[in-house]
Amino acid sequence: MSIEQNEKTVEVLQDEPIIGNSPEAKRMRRAVKKLAKIDSNVLIHGEPGVGKEFVARHIHMSSSRKNRSFVKINCGSLGRTLDQKSLFGEEVEGDSAVTRTVGLLEKSHKGMLYLDNISKLNQEFQDELLSVLADGKFRRVGGRETIDLDVRVISTDEEDVSSLVDRGVFNRELYHILNALTLRIPSLREHKQDIPELFNYFLKRFSAENNRTLPPVESEIFESILEYDWKGNVKELENTVQNLVVMSPEGELSPDFLPFRIKKHQFDFLEPRNLKGIVSEVEIYLIKKALSKFGGNQVKAAKLLGIPEATLRFKMKKYGIPKE
Repeated sequence: MSIEQNEKTVEVLQDEPIIGNSPEAKRMRRAVKKLAKIDSNVLIHGEPGVGKEFVARHIHMSSSRKNRSFVKINCGSLGRTLDQKSLFGEEVEGDSAVTRTVGLLEKSHKGMLYLDNISKLNQEFQDELLSVLADGKFRRVGGRETIDLDVRVISTDEEDVSSLVDRGVFNRELYHILNALTLRIPSLREHKQDIPELFNYFLKRFSAENNRTLPPVESEIFESILEYDWKGNVKELENTVQNLVVMSPEGELSPDFLPFRIKKHQFDFLEPRNLKGIVSEVEIYLIKKALSKFGGNQVKAAKLLGIPEATLRFKMKKYGIPKE
C-alpha cells in the first residue's frame, strides 16, 4: 500500500512516457488520453510486468483528480497483512477523548483508488468493497460516524476475472462496478518493434542513475534481446538493462550479464579463413552424414542433399569419401 506524493509522480511520468511507435503503443497513448477525460472506473487487463500500474498513474495524473491522492492496495494483502482497520480506519474511545486512525479508503477520498490484482480479493473484502462503492459511504472500525467517499477506482487483473464471476468465485455486482471501462495492455511479445526504443530509454536512464558513460551496444546483444520471449514483459526488460549497466565494466555492456544465453549462430564455431576450404569441410561433413543416415544409399542421400546423383558421386570421388 502506498500514497505517492503528487509532485514526485508528475516528475516521474514526465520522464517516463509511454514509449514506442508500434500500433499498440500508439493505441495505449490514445486510450490514456480518453480515459483521463472521464471519471468512470477502469479495469486494466494484462500479464505481469506489462505496466498496468504505470498506465493507471498516467491516467490519474492526466485526470481532473491529479492533485489528489493515488492510493494503492494490493488485493492479495487484504485479510493477511492488511486488515479492516487498515482499510476503513478506526475509532477508539478513551476516558477523555476519541482516537481516530485514517484508513486507506479515507485517504483516497476525492482521488484515485488503485486495486492491484482483484482476482486475489477474498470474499469478505469483496462484499465490503461492494457495499462501500455502491453506497459511497463507510464507517471506521468502532466508529459511529458515516463518512462519504468520492473516489475513482482503477483495478487490474492478470487472469480473466469474468471467468471467476461465472464460477461464483467473484461477486458479479462488484465486477460490474469495477469494470465500467476496460483496457487491455498487450504483452511485449505483441509489439517487439518497440524493444530497441525501450532498451535505449532504459540504457540512458540507468547509465545516468549510476554515473556511467553511455556504453555502445554490440549487435549480438540487440539480436538476442529481439529474439528473447520476454515472459516478464517490460519489467523484465527494464531489469535486464539495469543488470547489464550495473554489472558490466565501465564503458561497455557485457553479454555475460544477460539473464539468458545469447543465441549463437550455428556456424559461430568457424574461424574466418580460406572460404574455399570451409565450404569443402561443410560439404564433406554433410555428404558423410547423409550417406550414414541411409546406410550408404547414394540415391536417397542425393535426394536429401538436393543434388543430382551424378553430382554426389563426383563430390565423393573429389573428397575421397568411400562408398559404404
